[in-house]
Amino acid sequence: MRRFMVLLLLLLTGCAQDVPPDRLSSNSARGTAISFDEATGVITVDPAVDSKRKISYGFPLGSVTVETLGHKEGELRFEYTHEVEGGYTVYLCRVPVSGPLVTIRLPKGGDTEPVTSFDLEDCDFVRQGNVLLE
Repeated sequence: MRRFMVLLLLLLTGCAQDVPPDRLSSNSARGTAISFDEATGVITVDPAVDSKRKISYGFPLGSVTVETLGHKEGELRFEYTHEVEGGYTVYLCRVPVSGPLVTIRLPKGGDTEPVTSFDLEDCDFVRQGNVLLE
């Protein structure tokens, strides 16, 4: 029930959930691991930053969550979760630490599919479910 209430609050407010600043570390001159531009609705992940951070943003019919897991073997590992009306899918993605910024453009209006700068086909499926049924 608690998960449902948190999800409902997130969906209704479109607010971000963020890891407290004292749990973050930044090793990049480019900035933080994850940032969000409200004006454009774009989440940006900097692969050069080796930190663990989790952040969620809502859009009219769902939400996107990105959790950076840190560097391993020259790649940034992160989980990407796409949720629409309770149904969600989680992917484990990897991008080179020296690669370009990763972007996720949130849907607007009645759209439900975010636009990512990475191909989900290159990510590993982790799990799927429905927060309303768990």
